[in-house]
Amino acid sequence: MIKTKIAIAIISSLCFVACSYDYGLPEKKDEIEVVKTEDITVPANMIFAHPGLLHSQSDFDRMKAKVAAQIDPWISGYNKLISNSHASANYVMKGPVVKLIRGGGSREEPAADNYGAAMQDAHAAYLTAIRWKITGDVAYANKSIQILNAWAATCTSISGDSNKALAAGIYGYQFANAAEIMRDYSGWNVNDFGKFKKWMLDVFYTENYQFLQTHYNNCNTVYWANWDLCNLASIMSIAVLNDDVYKYTYVIDYLMKGAGNGQLKKAINYIHPKSSNDDIDLGQIQESGRDQGHTLMVIGMLGSIAQMGENQGLDIYGYNDNMILKGAEYVAKFNAARLSVPFTTYTNCVNETHTTAADDAGRGQIRPVWERIYNHYTKDKGITARYIKIAKDIGYPEGGSGDLNPNSGGYDDLGFGTLLYSK
Repeated sequence: MIKTKIAIAIISSLCFVACSYDYGLPEKKDEIEVVKTEDITVPANMIFAHPGLLHSQSDFDRMKAKVAAQIDPWISGYNKLISNSHASANYVMKGPVVKLIRGGGSREEPAADNYGAAMQDAHAAYLTAIRWKITGDVAYANKSIQILNAWAATCTSISGDSNKALAAGIYGYQFANAAEIMRDYSGWNVNDFGKFKKWMLDVFYTENYQFLQTHYNNCNTVYWANWDLCNLASIMSIAVLNDDVYKYTYVIDYLMKGAGNGQLKKAINYIHPKSSNDDIDLGQIQESGRDQGHTLMVIGMLGSIAQMGENQGLDIYGYNDNMILKGAEYVAKFNAARLSVPFTTYTNCVNETHTTAADDAGRGQIRPVWERIYNHYTKDKGITARYIKIAKDIGYPEGGSGDLNPNSGGYDDLGFGTLLYSK
Protein backbone atom coordinates (compact mmCIF):
# COMPACT_ATOMS: atom_id res chain seq x y z
CA MET A 1 0.00 0.00 0.00
CA ILE A 2 1.36 3.39 -0.94
CA LYS A 3 1.84 5.84 1.89
CA THR A 4 1.17 9.41 0.95
CA LYS A 5 3.24 12.09 2.58
CA ILE A 6 0.71 14.88 2.79
CA ALA A 7 2.24 17.88 4.49
CA ILE A 8 -1.11 19.02 5.84
CA ALA A 9 -2.86 17.05 8.52
CA ILE A 10 -6.31 16.42 7.10
CA ILE A 11 -8.68 17.31 9.86
CA SER A 12 -11.88 15.31 10.37
CA SER A 13 -14.53 14.94 7.68
CA LEU A 14 -16.65 17.56 9.36
CA CYS A 15 -13.98 20.19 8.86
CA PHE A 16 -14.41 20.09 5.13
CA VAL A 17 -18.06 21.01 5.55
CA ALA A 18 -17.65 23.54 8.33
CA CYS A 19 -14.55 25.51 7.34
CA SER A 20 -15.01 29.16 6.44
CA TYR A 21 -13.66 30.49 3.17
CA ASP A 22 -11.51 33.46 2.28
CA TYR A 23 -12.46 34.78 -1.14
CA GLY A 24 -9.44 37.06 -1.50
CA LEU A 25 -7.16 36.52 -4.48
CA PRO A 26 -3.57 35.39 -3.82
CA GLU A 27 -0.59 36.79 -5.59
CA LYS A 28 -0.27 35.33 -9.10
CA LYS A 29 2.48 32.83 -9.72
CA ASP A 30 2.72 31.54 -13.28
CA GLU A 31 5.84 29.43 -13.24
CA ILE A 32 5.82 26.40 -10.95
CA GLU A 33 8.41 23.68 -10.58
CA VAL A 34 6.70 20.30 -10.91
CA VAL A 35 7.23 17.94 -7.99
CA LYS A 36 8.89 14.80 -9.36
CA THR A 37 8.36 12.35 -6.53
CA GLU A 38 6.40 9.12 -6.12
CA ASP A 39 4.57 10.44 -3.07
CA ILE A 40 2.52 13.49 -3.92
CA THR A 41 2.94 16.22 -1.34
CA VAL A 42 0.78 19.30 -0.90
CA PRO A 43 2.66 22.00 1.05
CA ALA A 44 0.79 23.43 4.03
CA ASN A 45 1.49 26.98 2.85
CA MET A 46 0.63 26.29 -0.79
CA ILE A 47 -0.11 29.37 -2.88
CA PHE A 48 -2.19 28.50 -5.91
CA ALA A 49 -1.15 29.56 -9.39
CA HIS A 50 -3.82 31.40 -11.39
CA PRO A 51 -4.96 30.58 -13.95
CA GLY A 52 -4.13 27.09 -12.78
CA LEU A 53 -6.63 24.45 -13.78
CA LEU A 54 -6.48 22.96 -17.27
CA HIS A 55 -4.46 25.92 -18.55
CA SER A 56 -1.74 28.21 -17.21
CA GLN A 57 -0.94 31.69 -18.44
CA SER A 58 2.09 30.33 -20.28
CA ASP A 59 -0.25 27.93 -22.09
CA PHE A 60 -2.39 30.85 -23.25
CA ASP A 61 0.70 32.80 -24.30
CA ARG A 62 1.77 29.86 -26.47
CA MET A 63 -1.67 29.46 -28.06
CA LYS A 64 -1.96 33.18 -28.76
CA ALA A 65 1.45 33.40 -30.40
CA LYS A 66 1.00 30.29 -32.54
CA VAL A 67 -2.49 31.28 -33.71
CA ALA A 68 -1.32 34.80 -34.55
CA ALA A 69 1.48 33.30 -36.63
CA GLN A 70 -0.96 30.90 -38.36
CA ILE A 71 1.19 27.91 -37.39
CA ASP A 72 -0.12 24.34 -37.43
CA PRO A 73 -1.28 22.41 -35.52
CA TRP A 74 -2.50 25.34 -33.43
CA ILE A 75 -4.27 27.22 -36.21
CA SER A 76 -6.09 24.06 -37.31
CA GLY A 77 -7.12 23.49 -33.72
CA TYR A 78 -8.24 27.10 -33.38
CA ASN A 79 -10.30 26.93 -36.55
CA LYS A 80 -11.94 23.80 -35.20
CA LEU A 81 -12.84 25.60 -31.98
CA ILE A 82 -14.23 28.77 -33.54
CA SER A 83 -16.42 26.74 -35.89
CA ASN A 84 -18.32 25.40 -32.88
CA SER A 85 -21.50 27.31 -32.01
CA HIS A 86 -20.65 27.25 -28.29
CA ALA A 87 -17.61 29.44 -29.00
CA SER A 88 -19.65 32.30 -30.46
CA ALA A 89 -20.10 35.66 -28.75
CA ASN A 90 -23.70 35.38 -29.98
CA TYR A 91 -24.31 32.05 -28.23
CA VAL A 92 -27.83 31.88 -26.76
CA MET A 93 -27.89 30.39 -23.28
CA LYS A 94 -29.89 27.21 -22.73
CA GLY A 95 -30.27 27.98 -19.01
CA PRO A 96 -29.97 28.81 -16.25
CA VAL A 97 -32.33 26.62 -14.24
CA VAL A 98 -33.23 26.87 -10.56
CA LYS A 99 -32.92 23.15 -9.93
CA LEU A 100 -30.38 21.27 -12.05
CA ILE A 101 -31.76 17.77 -12.65
CA ARG A 102 -29.97 14.65 -13.84
CA GLY A 103 -31.74 11.42 -12.96
CA GLY A 104 -35.19 12.97 -13.16
CA GLY A 105 -38.44 11.12 -13.74
CA SER A 106 -37.49 9.03 -10.73
CA ARG A 107 -38.73 8.36 -7.22
CA GLU A 108 -36.16 10.80 -5.88
CA GLU A 109 -36.97 13.52 -8.45
CA PRO A 110 -40.25 13.28 -10.40
CA ALA A 111 -39.46 16.30 -12.60
CA ALA A 112 -37.77 15.77 -15.95
CA ASP A 113 -34.05 16.08 -16.70
CA ASN A 114 -32.79 19.53 -17.64
CA TYR A 115 -29.04 18.99 -17.32
CA GLY A 116 -28.56 19.65 -21.03
CA ALA A 117 -28.77 23.36 -20.23
CA ALA A 118 -25.81 23.21 -17.84
CA MET A 119 -23.92 20.87 -20.14
CA GLN A 120 -24.06 23.29 -23.06
CA ASP A 121 -23.75 26.54 -21.12
CA ALA A 122 -20.66 25.35 -19.22
CA HIS A 123 -18.97 24.53 -22.53
CA ALA A 124 -19.96 27.90 -23.97
CA ALA A 125 -18.57 29.75 -20.94
CA TYR A 126 -15.31 27.82 -21.31
CA LEU A 127 -14.90 28.23 -25.08
CA THR A 128 -15.71 31.95 -25.09
CA ALA A 129 -13.24 32.41 -22.22
CA ILE A 130 -10.55 30.76 -24.35
CA ARG A 131 -11.38 32.95 -27.35
CA TRP A 132 -11.04 36.02 -25.13
CA LYS A 133 -7.61 34.91 -23.89
CA ILE A 134 -6.40 34.33 -27.45
CA THR A 135 -7.97 37.33 -29.21
CA GLY A 136 -8.38 39.90 -26.45
CA ASP A 137 -11.88 40.62 -27.75
CA VAL A 138 -14.04 41.51 -24.74
CA ALA A 139 -17.20 40.37 -26.54
CA TYR A 140 -16.12 36.81 -25.72
CA ALA A 141 -15.21 37.71 -22.15
CA ASN A 142 -18.58 39.33 -21.62
CA LYS A 143 -20.41 36.30 -23.00
CA SER A 144 -18.54 33.99 -20.66
CA ILE A 145 -19.27 36.22 -17.66
CA GLN A 146 -22.91 36.55 -18.66
CA ILE A 147 -23.27 32.77 -18.52
CA LEU A 148 -21.39 32.34 -15.25
CA ASN A 149 -23.23 35.15 -13.46
CA ALA A 150 -26.63 33.94 -14.66
CA TRP A 151 -26.11 30.43 -13.35
CA ALA A 152 -24.72 31.60 -10.01
CA ALA A 153 -27.69 33.94 -9.54
CA THR A 154 -30.33 31.35 -10.42
CA CYS A 155 -29.36 27.73 -9.74
CA THR A 156 -29.78 26.73 -6.10
CA SER A 157 -29.61 22.92 -6.10
CA ILE A 158 -28.79 19.71 -7.95
CA SER A 159 -31.39 16.94 -7.90
CA GLY A 160 -32.16 13.50 -9.31
CA ASP A 161 -31.58 9.87 -8.47
CA SER A 162 -27.97 8.79 -7.98
CA ASN A 163 -27.16 10.28 -11.40
CA LYS A 164 -27.18 13.71 -9.79
CA ALA A 165 -23.61 12.89 -8.76
CA LEU A 166 -22.61 12.94 -12.42
CA ALA A 167 -24.14 16.39 -12.88
CA ALA A 168 -22.36 17.69 -9.78
CA GLY A 169 -19.04 16.28 -10.94
CA ILE A 170 -18.99 16.93 -14.67
CA TYR A 171 -20.58 20.38 -14.76
CA GLY A 172 -18.86 21.38 -11.53
CA TYR A 173 -15.38 20.97 -12.95
CA GLN A 174 -16.41 22.55 -16.26
CA PHE A 175 -18.02 25.68 -14.80
CA ALA A 176 -15.05 26.10 -12.45
CA ASN A 177 -12.57 25.84 -15.33
CA ALA A 178 -14.38 28.59 -17.23
CA ALA A 179 -14.36 30.81 -14.15
CA GLU A 180 -10.68 30.17 -13.48
CA ILE A 181 -9.84 31.49 -16.94
CA MET A 182 -12.02 34.56 -16.43
CA ARG A 183 -10.91 35.43 -12.90
CA ASP A 184 -8.44 38.10 -14.02
CA TYR A 185 -10.89 39.82 -16.39
CA SER A 186 -11.31 43.40 -15.17
CA GLY A 187 -14.89 43.39 -16.41
CA TRP A 188 -15.93 40.70 -13.94
CA ASN A 189 -17.17 42.56 -10.88
CA VAL A 190 -15.33 41.36 -7.78
CA ASN A 191 -18.60 40.86 -5.90
CA ASP A 192 -20.00 38.77 -8.74
CA PHE A 193 -16.83 36.69 -8.77
CA GLY A 194 -17.20 36.12 -5.03
CA LYS A 195 -20.83 35.08 -5.49
CA PHE A 196 -19.80 32.66 -8.22
CA LYS A 197 -17.16 31.04 -6.03
CA LYS A 198 -19.65 30.68 -3.19
CA TRP A 199 -22.17 29.16 -5.61
CA MET A 200 -19.63 26.54 -6.61
CA LEU A 201 -19.12 25.68 -2.95
CA ASP A 202 -22.78 25.68 -1.94
CA VAL A 203 -24.30 23.89 -4.93
CA PHE A 204 -21.54 21.70 -6.41
CA TYR A 205 -18.96 21.00 -3.72
CA THR A 206 -21.56 19.87 -1.18
CA GLU A 207 -22.88 17.27 -3.63
CA ASN A 208 -19.36 16.21 -4.69
CA TYR A 209 -18.27 15.68 -1.11
CA GLN A 210 -21.43 13.86 -0.04
CA PHE A 211 -21.08 11.40 -2.89
CA LEU A 212 -17.40 10.65 -2.30
CA GLN A 213 -17.86 10.26 1.44
CA THR A 214 -21.00 8.10 1.39
CA HIS A 215 -21.51 6.68 -2.10
CA TYR A 216 -25.16 7.15 -1.16
CA ASN A 217 -24.87 4.44 1.52
CA ASN A 218 -23.71 1.80 -0.94
CA CYS A 219 -20.47 -0.14 -0.77
CA ASN A 220 -17.59 1.93 -2.05
CA THR A 221 -16.80 0.24 -5.37
CA VAL A 222 -20.35 -0.28 -6.63
CA TYR A 223 -20.04 2.94 -8.66
CA TRP A 224 -17.89 3.04 -11.79
CA ALA A 225 -14.60 4.94 -11.75
CA ASN A 226 -16.01 7.91 -13.65
CA TRP A 227 -18.43 8.71 -10.85
CA ASP A 228 -15.61 9.24 -8.37
CA LEU A 229 -13.27 10.83 -10.89
CA CYS A 230 -15.65 13.54 -12.08
CA ASN A 231 -16.47 14.50 -8.49
CA LEU A 232 -12.78 14.61 -7.62
CA ALA A 233 -12.18 16.81 -10.68
CA SER A 234 -14.94 19.12 -9.47
CA ILE A 235 -13.59 19.46 -5.92
CA MET A 236 -10.07 19.95 -7.30
CA SER A 237 -11.29 22.74 -9.59
CA ILE A 238 -13.38 24.40 -6.89
CA ALA A 239 -10.44 24.22 -4.47
CA VAL A 240 -8.16 26.08 -6.88
CA LEU A 241 -10.88 28.60 -7.69
CA ASN A 242 -11.32 29.29 -3.96
CA ASP A 243 -7.64 28.95 -2.94
CA ASP A 244 -8.63 26.17 -0.55
CA VAL A 245 -5.68 23.96 0.37
CA TYR A 246 -7.78 21.65 2.56
CA LYS A 247 -10.09 20.63 -0.25
CA TYR A 248 -7.19 20.30 -2.66
CA THR A 249 -5.41 18.00 -0.23
CA TYR A 250 -8.56 15.93 0.16
CA VAL A 251 -8.53 15.22 -3.58
CA ILE A 252 -4.87 14.23 -3.66
CA ASP A 253 -5.31 11.99 -0.64
CA TYR A 254 -8.33 10.31 -2.27
CA LEU A 255 -6.42 9.70 -5.49
CA MET A 256 -3.77 7.92 -3.43
CA LYS A 257 -5.90 5.85 -1.04
CA GLY A 258 -9.59 6.67 -1.45
CA ALA A 259 -12.19 4.03 -0.72
CA GLY A 260 -13.91 4.24 -4.11
CA ASN A 261 -12.87 3.64 -7.69
CA GLY A 262 -11.46 7.15 -8.00
CA GLN A 263 -8.32 5.94 -6.27
CA LEU A 264 -5.80 5.77 -9.09
CA LYS A 265 -4.91 2.13 -8.41
CA LYS A 266 -8.59 1.24 -8.61
CA ALA A 267 -9.43 3.36 -11.65
CA ILE A 268 -6.50 1.62 -13.38
CA ASN A 269 -7.03 -1.66 -11.63
CA TYR A 270 -4.44 -3.95 -13.19
CA ILE A 271 -1.06 -3.38 -14.81
CA HIS A 272 -0.33 -6.02 -17.44
CA PRO A 273 3.48 -6.25 -17.64
CA LYS A 274 5.46 -6.57 -20.84
CA SER A 275 4.72 -9.94 -22.37
CA SER A 276 4.11 -11.72 -25.63
CA ASN A 277 1.07 -9.46 -26.04
CA ASP A 278 3.15 -6.28 -26.07
CA ASP A 279 6.58 -4.91 -25.26
CA ILE A 280 5.16 -2.19 -22.98
CA ASP A 281 3.16 -2.28 -19.76
CA LEU A 282 -0.58 -1.80 -20.27
CA GLY A 283 -3.01 -0.56 -17.64
CA GLN A 284 -6.46 -2.14 -17.55
CA ILE A 285 -9.21 0.41 -16.78
CA GLN A 286 -11.88 -0.38 -14.18
CA GLU A 287 -14.57 0.32 -16.80
CA SER A 288 -12.91 -1.64 -19.64
CA GLY A 289 -15.26 -4.59 -19.24
CA ARG A 290 -18.29 -2.29 -19.32
CA ASP A 291 -18.14 -0.43 -22.65
CA GLN A 292 -15.67 1.72 -24.51
CA GLY A 293 -17.50 5.05 -24.31
CA HIS A 294 -17.25 5.06 -20.53
CA THR A 295 -13.70 3.72 -20.68
CA LEU A 296 -12.73 6.65 -22.90
CA MET A 297 -14.40 8.97 -20.41
CA VAL A 298 -12.07 7.60 -17.72
CA ILE A 299 -9.09 8.57 -19.88
CA GLY A 300 -10.51 12.07 -20.24
CA MET A 301 -11.12 12.44 -16.51
CA LEU A 302 -7.69 11.10 -15.58
CA GLY A 303 -6.07 13.46 -18.08
CA SER A 304 -8.02 16.44 -16.75
CA ILE A 305 -7.11 15.68 -13.14
CA ALA A 306 -3.44 15.12 -14.02
CA GLN A 307 -3.30 18.33 -16.07
CA MET A 308 -4.88 20.38 -13.29
CA GLY A 309 -2.35 18.90 -10.89
CA GLU A 310 0.49 19.69 -13.29
CA ASN A 311 -0.47 23.36 -13.33
CA GLN A 312 -0.17 23.46 -9.54
CA GLY A 313 3.18 21.67 -9.52
CA LEU A 314 2.02 18.13 -8.72
CA ASP A 315 3.14 15.28 -10.97
CA ILE A 316 0.00 13.14 -11.06
CA TYR A 317 0.92 12.15 -14.61
CA GLY A 318 4.09 10.50 -13.33
CA TYR A 319 2.51 8.78 -10.35
CA ASN A 320 3.30 5.07 -9.94
CA ASP A 321 5.69 4.88 -12.89
CA ASN A 322 3.46 6.77 -15.35
CA MET A 323 0.39 4.73 -14.50
CA ILE A 324 -1.95 7.01 -16.47
CA LEU A 325 0.17 6.54 -19.60
CA LYS A 326 -0.15 2.76 -19.25
CA GLY A 327 -3.91 3.04 -18.90
CA ALA A 328 -4.21 5.34 -21.90
CA GLU A 329 -2.05 3.06 -24.05
CA TYR A 330 -4.28 0.09 -23.14
CA VAL A 331 -7.43 1.95 -24.18
CA ALA A 332 -5.88 3.39 -27.35
CA LYS A 333 -4.50 0.01 -28.38
CA PHE A 334 -7.95 -1.57 -28.15
CA ASN A 335 -9.95 1.30 -29.64
CA ALA A 336 -7.70 3.11 -32.11
CA ALA A 337 -5.21 0.43 -33.15
CA ARG A 338 -7.97 -2.20 -33.01
CA LEU A 339 -5.65 -4.75 -31.42
CA SER A 340 -6.40 -7.23 -28.67
CA VAL A 341 -5.49 -6.45 -25.08
CA PRO A 342 -5.08 -8.71 -22.04
CA PHE A 343 -7.87 -8.71 -19.45
CA THR A 344 -7.95 -9.80 -15.82
CA THR A 345 -11.23 -10.68 -14.12
CA TYR A 346 -12.73 -7.77 -12.22
CA THR A 347 -15.32 -8.08 -9.45
CA ASN A 348 -16.83 -5.14 -7.57
CA CYS A 349 -18.16 -5.01 -4.01
CA VAL A 350 -21.58 -6.47 -4.93
CA ASN A 351 -19.99 -9.39 -6.81
CA GLU A 352 -20.67 -8.10 -10.30
CA THR A 353 -17.93 -9.72 -12.35
CA HIS A 354 -16.32 -9.10 -15.72
CA THR A 355 -14.47 -12.17 -16.92
CA THR A 356 -13.99 -11.54 -20.62
CA ALA A 357 -11.75 -9.29 -22.65
CA ALA A 358 -12.64 -5.61 -22.79
CA ASP A 359 -16.19 -5.15 -24.02
CA ASP A 360 -16.58 -4.32 -27.71
CA ALA A 361 -19.56 -1.98 -27.20
CA GLY A 362 -18.65 1.43 -28.57
CA ARG A 363 -15.23 0.28 -29.71
CA GLY A 364 -13.40 2.74 -31.95
CA GLN A 365 -15.46 5.83 -31.18
CA ILE A 366 -13.67 9.17 -31.18
CA ARG A 367 -13.57 11.27 -28.04
CA PRO A 368 -11.51 14.44 -27.49
CA VAL A 369 -9.26 13.02 -24.78
CA TRP A 370 -5.96 12.20 -26.47
CA GLU A 371 -4.03 15.39 -27.27
CA ARG A 372 -3.58 16.39 -23.62
CA ILE A 373 -2.07 13.07 -22.59
CA TYR A 374 -0.06 12.65 -25.80
CA ASN A 375 1.60 16.05 -25.57
CA HIS A 376 2.48 15.69 -21.91
CA TYR A 377 4.18 12.33 -22.21
CA THR A 378 5.81 12.73 -25.63
CA LYS A 379 6.68 16.44 -25.68
CA ASP A 380 7.19 17.24 -21.99
CA LYS A 381 8.66 13.90 -20.92
CA GLY A 382 10.07 12.47 -24.15
CA ILE A 383 8.26 9.14 -23.71
CA THR A 384 6.95 7.18 -26.68
CA ALA A 385 3.16 6.73 -26.76
CA ARG A 386 2.61 4.65 -29.87
CA TYR A 387 -1.06 3.76 -29.46
CA ILE A 388 -2.06 7.15 -28.10
CA LYS A 389 -0.51 8.72 -31.21
CA ILE A 390 -2.73 6.58 -33.41
CA ALA A 391 -5.80 7.71 -31.46
CA LYS A 392 -4.69 11.35 -31.56
CA ASP A 393 -4.12 11.27 -35.30
CA ILE A 394 -7.53 9.72 -35.99
CA GLY A 395 -9.24 12.61 -34.21
CA TYR A 396 -7.06 15.42 -35.61
CA PRO A 397 -7.77 18.26 -35.23
CA GLU A 398 -9.41 17.51 -31.91
CA GLY A 399 -12.89 18.95 -31.45
CA GLY A 400 -15.43 18.85 -28.65
CA SER A 401 -18.58 20.48 -27.30
CA GLY A 402 -20.98 18.15 -29.06
CA ASP A 403 -19.41 18.13 -32.52
CA LEU A 404 -18.43 14.47 -32.13
CA ASN A 405 -21.55 13.35 -30.27
CA PRO A 406 -24.63 15.52 -29.63
CA ASN A 407 -25.60 13.52 -26.54
CA SER A 408 -24.21 13.92 -23.03
CA GLY A 409 -21.13 11.84 -23.86
CA GLY A 410 -20.10 14.51 -26.35
CA TYR A 411 -19.81 17.01 -23.50
CA ASP A 412 -18.07 14.92 -20.83
CA ASP A 413 -14.66 16.35 -21.72
CA LEU A 414 -13.94 19.96 -22.62
CA GLY A 415 -11.91 18.87 -25.65
CA PHE A 416 -10.15 20.95 -28.36
CA GLY A 417 -6.77 19.59 -27.34
CA THR A 418 -4.99 20.28 -30.65
CA LEU A 419 -5.19 24.00 -29.92
CA LEU A 420 -4.96 23.79 -26.16
CA TYR A 421 -2.20 21.24 -25.52
CA SER A 422 0.02 21.01 -28.63
CA LYS A 423 3.66 21.86 -27.91
